[in-house]
Amino acid sequence: MKEKLKGAGRCIYQEGTVYIILIVLVVFFSIFNPTFLSGRNLYNLLTQSTYIVIAGMGICFVMISGGIDLSVGYQMAVCGCVSAIIMLNTDLPVWTVWPISIALGFAMGTLNGVIAAKLRIFPLVVTIATSEVFKGIAYTITSSKSYSGMPDAFRALYKTKLLGLPLDVYLAILVVAATWIVLNKTHFGRDVLAVGGNKECARLSGIKADLVQTLCFSLTGAIFAIATIDMLAQQNQTSATTGPGTEITCLTAAIIGGISMMGGKGNVLGMVAGIFVMQMIANGMQLAGWGTYTQYIVKGVILLLAIGFDAIKNYPKPVVRIHKDKAKAA
Repeated sequence: MKEKLKGAGRCIYQEGTVYIILIVLVVFFSIFNPTFLSGRNLYNLLTQSTYIVIAGMGICFVMISGGIDLSVGYQMAVCGCVSAIIMLNTDLPVWTVWPISIALGFAMGTLNGVIAAKLRIFPLVVTIATSEVFKGIAYTITSSKSYSGMPDAFRALYKTKLLGLPLDVYLAILVVAATWIVLNKTHFGRDVLAVGGNKECARLSGIKADLVQTLCFSLTGAIFAIATIDMLAQQNQTSATTGPGTEITCLTAAIIGGISMMGGKGNVLGMVAGIFVMQMIANGMQLAGWGTYTQYIVKGVILLLAIGFDAIKNYPKPVVRIHKDKAKAA
């Protein structure tokens, strides 16, 4: 019984922390602000989180494979601006935004993956550099202008409702389900976990580690492009500054949700729970009347605490070795 209790405690410590935090936040904010649990507020919380949930699935791939991508915010800016220009300044059909944006996101992600894998450069350094490149591209193609007034046919993703919920909610559920299946039920998913756990061991066991790492970056870019389309349909406007910041929210949510900064472990449902933790905190602070700048401080502190907690959980435990003679004497 004692061992079972220890095992349950270890499981809660490793995997269940995010759900405890989620429950505590619901209780805390509902006590201090009764409108938090109102149907209207919960509806807003759900619908405004869809594009972040989708983006979070992209972060799952790159982080579980042992990488990190800080350029995805400006990838979103590029995809959003290109999509807006296509819809507002060309005669191309609205539906062409989807394949063009996803292909663009895939290409930007692939660029990150190839540089990181082939040149053996730490992904953090690579994506900081490419984020500046993508930032420059976004500002160049827009000339620092904003775009608004997207076609109704495009905004149908957000405006059309099924069973009382916008279609993009079901899109988010579909992306989450697909990500879970890929990571848990496919050979590629097992390769991603292996590469994230130990890239060299994975390579020696026959896994094409560089290819797996590159594909994870590619998938991250493509999924963030889908998130961008959803964000654009919701907000009905975009610019070169729309998108950056999403990567920090997703990164924090991933660590809170149990995805290690070191790679090799993590789960999709924990990531979703982590995103709602971040969204609940932002929503609760807005209801309390906290300013935007104060929210930045709180989010930064949460990120620091999450990284610290992740480091503590993954800190190697000391191995106790008993000398053979002492063992025989005992």
